[in-house]
Amino acid sequence: MKEETAGRVHEALSTRGLAGKRDYVRSLEQRRDDQSLTLLVECLSDESGYLRELAEAALAKLGERGGPLLLPLLKQGLWYARASAARTLGGMAYAPGAAALLELAEDRVDSVARAAADALAAIGAHGGTVRIAWELHRLPPERRGARLERLRARDVALTARVERLLTAERLMSHPDPDGLRDDASLVRAWEERTWEKKGSEPAAAAPPRSAGAASGADASAR
Repeated sequence: MKEETAGRVHEALSTRGLAGKRDYVRSLEQRRDDQSLTLLVECLSDESGYLRELAEAALAKLGERGGPLLLPLLKQGLWYARASAARTLGGMAYAPGAAALLELAEDRVDSVARAAADALAAIGAHGGTVRIAWELHRLPPERRGARLERLRARDVALTARVERLLTAERLMSHPDPDGLRDDASLVRAWEERTWEKKGSEPAAAAPPRSAGAASGADASAR
């Protein structure tokens, strides 16, 4: 965000109490335009934990439109901004954020790494398991293994499904990851063939401990 915009946000909030911050975030949520999204994302870098929580909830309600604006925050120097961005991406189940979240799961700050793992679990629970596998497939084996172990510590069932999907050569070489969702015909066909070979259906991934509802209709594979 431009420096003058950030300055306006700070000035607007510096003299406000809890009610003022709540009203400010609510007004941005109701506007729903590009500038309001930018200002909500800026709130995630604020020192006020209360303001960050309000902004996280508002952004999750507004859906995936804010996803691209959140990704740069995952590399932000402020640890609480990284954690807030990760939680918000999980709240909106933003599958295109899987690659950045996999990297963040190795963050030096443990609370940030946990927020990233929680976000990945939320994405997996809302149809993005194949996207997580697709992104992992592009990592060198040693980095892939470390990220799988971090994910396994958070969600064993999700990790087991990711590992199965990593063996699906056709899915892992798919040229359009945005066209891959867990309920896409291409993914379901592969899983059905796998179930037939093994004679049983694998257990579904466990739901995350806390995640907002995913927004938007699932895209189908091309």
